Amino acid sequence: MFDCTMISRWKFARRSFTRDTSGIAAVEFGLIAPVLLIMLVGVVEITRAVSIDRRFGQVTALVADLISREEVLKREDLDGVNASGKRTGIYGIVEHVMGVWGVSTLKLHVYPVRASSDDRNRIYVYADTTNRPSFGSTENSPKNVCDPYTGLTTDLLETRGTAIIVEGEYGYTPLIAQGILAPSTWQDRAVLAPRSGCVSFEAETTLPQPDCEPTPTCE
Repeated sequence: MFDCTMISRWKFARRSFTRDTSGIAAVEFGLIAPVLLIMLVGVVEITRAVSIDRRFGQVTALVADLISREEVLKREDLDGVNASGKRTGIYGIVEHVMGVWGVSTLKLHVYPVRASSDDRNRIYVYADTTNRPSFGSTENSPKNVCDPYTGLTTDLLETRGTAIIVEGEYGYTPLIAQGILAPSTWQDRAVLAPRSGCVSFEAETTLPQPDCEPTPTCE
């Protein structure tokens, strides 16, 4: 024989339990908090990455633009240092533009190139490394005078035509998502035509007229 009193008490307890909403907000917050945290970290990292990437692209194009405006460029014009040891010249501007994002992982290489007189697609570097140091962990440019340069669009230059190429590299490391997002290396390249036809990186003794012809010739 069933005990009706016990059944009634059980039903009442069940209804009370299902109607009790105290603490539900804490439970819901516990469920969505990890998602919100991940979204917050993602927004911070994406915003930071976009800002750095824009500055990185800006300085790569800036260096190419500033060099292409010149007729003759000396080492101190690119990477000079004043009496207090502060970097001047074009690379000093690079440090200023990068600002708070820093330049510890930034590398920039300058390649003044020329198309051969008999083949517009045979392109070579026409200046040695003396007056075009690289920016970054090493001042040595990967390419020296007469080294071939590949990777440009076909028929981009006319025969004997010149261009200023700046290749950039930036090592990006997440700020607060290390271990979740892997570090990456960004690449960028700017190609500009010199305003005056060519930019000479030779010593002043080879002037008055810069011809951007290496001595001895590369052809």
